[in-house]
Amino acid sequence: MSKIYDALQIAHGERLSEAKELNDELTISSSKELSHKATIYASPPLTGFSHFSLPRFYEEAELLALAQNIAARLPNPDQNVIQFIGSRIGEGTSTLIREFALTAARHSNKPVLLVEADFNKPSQNQAFSIETKPPLEHVLKEGKALDGVISQVEDTNLFLASLSSKVQRSLTDRSFFGSTDMWKTAREQFSLILIDSSPASVTSDSLAICETANGVVLVLEAEKTRSAVVQNVKKQILMREGNLLGIVFTKRKFHIPKCIYKFL
Repeated sequence: MSKIYDALQIAHGERLSEAKELNDELTISSSKELSHKATIYASPPLTGFSHFSLPRFYEEAELLALAQNIAARLPNPDQNVIQFIGSRIGEGTSTLIREFALTAARHSNKPVLLVEADFNKPSQNQAFSIETKPPLEHVLKEGKALDGVISQVEDTNLFLASLSSKVQRSLTDRSFFGSTDMWKTAREQFSLILIDSSPASVTSDSLAICETANGVVLVLEAEKTRSAVVQNVKKQILMREGNLLGIVFTKRKFHIPKCIYKFL
């Protein structure tokens, strides 16, 4: 069994065995200030690991730990839709989710779908040098096969697709999919669906996706994003009925040697 699926299953089992305690913690962190326990930390950028000639900024162990932390906050370990969203431009959301998707696909025997939903500054197809195909929303709505709207990343388990700004605006008006699960068709084919969204400060349309996902991860640049901005984005996610799983801090700076942190 794949490492990442093992991690999801283990985290799922731990969650079930401590369901009441964990749910209480998440309820508190969702209704009050963002707490330490509800925060998912990503370590600082690291170099020296390449894949498809792409620079890597996160260690694989860190990304696998992130996957386990996310799984521990969800009722089921499989077929989840996870949205990554930043508060502003430049926080590294697209880079983080791309590396997370690569790691998930590499350690899974089931396919993973990375959805480009940042229509202001799309980057995923360009990063992998893959031609952009038509957006997948109408295929999802009609329950048709996804072959014509997804692209495989070389010989990996990772696939790319995109959403258009039109469907995001329609979701804002609740007029496109209504109360149905817009990801139903994709769930049947992919074990994990990851959504790379536009920053909340760029367009509120990306927040409309929140209620269609199983969980939302808020990406923030460490020591840069103001707390008032964080609280405002958190409030908007919750207003959209989004399941805020926690925060990933990118571009963290270690003011003392990193090796000492494990002793603190």
